[in-house]
Amino acid sequence: MSGFFLTYISSNLLLYILGKIMTETSANDSFLDDIGLIAPLYDLDFLAFPREDIDFYKSLGEIYGPNILELGIGTGQIGLSLAETGANVTGVDISPEMLEITANNAQKNGTKIELVCQDMLDLKLDSNFGLVCAPMGTIQHCQTIEEVVRMFSTIEQYLAPDGIAVIDADSPNPDDFSPPPLPPIQHWSQFTHLGSENLPSKVTKTVVIEPEPATSTKHVTWHYDIATIGNNDNQVHGAGLLSRVTVEFSLLTITRNEMELAARLANLEIIDTFGDYDLNDYGEGVRLIALLRKNSK
Repeated sequence: MSGFFLTYISSNLLLYILGKIMTETSANDSFLDDIGLIAPLYDLDFLAFPREDIDFYKSLGEIYGPNILELGIGTGQIGLSLAETGANVTGVDISPEMLEITANNAQKNGTKIELVCQDMLDLKLDSNFGLVCAPMGTIQHCQTIEEVVRMFSTIEQYLAPDGIAVIDADSPNPDDFSPPPLPPIQHWSQFTHLGSENLPSKVTKTVVIEPEPATSTKHVTWHYDIATIGNNDNQVHGAGLLSRVTVEFSLLTITRNEMELAARLANLEIIDTFGDYDLNDYGEGVRLIALLRKNSK
């Protein structure tokens, strides 16, 4: 489950944000370390693009809850929303930094949730769940179809006999197989406060995607450009500093047929697919959302 690669240029601002002493330039191919470094910036995505999937998962939780497992819970946007309805939610993530943010948010809101720091491909739990969900492209962090089969085997192991699993991935599109590179996209700019110093800052995220058609892989680069902002008198300590955090990772492009084959190998079957969270037919949206159950044959 490796695949994240990070380089960063250090400054006083990054010391505030990440609370770590950094060398001038560093590189690390550890998924665990790298996802932790972007954890403080992760939720800014959802300020720019509010989530459309939470109500979808809530509706499924009403039917298949109350015991729910979320793979790749991240900062807990979905899991905490489900837990607030009274569901018994177990959230799994490989990043302790992501889980720390989820735990802090749960504590602030008085929400009960169980958090497990494990790799979803080698998961050890004691319970079964009526609903297992892997939202927002979690499956695409698998680097091969073999890893997809392992992920589905995990789901099959912890899915209750009458339960449902939900897999949400990007629907394949022609750009996934275009000659690289695609032009950079300025994804968003957000004003926020960062780090233990609560520094007022402007963060701009730029995305670069480099397809690798031969392996059905997209190599994705996220650039976070961070500028501290002073008050009217420009008296904020660190105001005017500029920093860039750059994260590179790979996402697997998976088709419906590949997903169906991987499911069969893990003793699961796809019972329906949708193209968006309004349950329009697959092909009518930008998502590949699959509902799976244990193979009844």
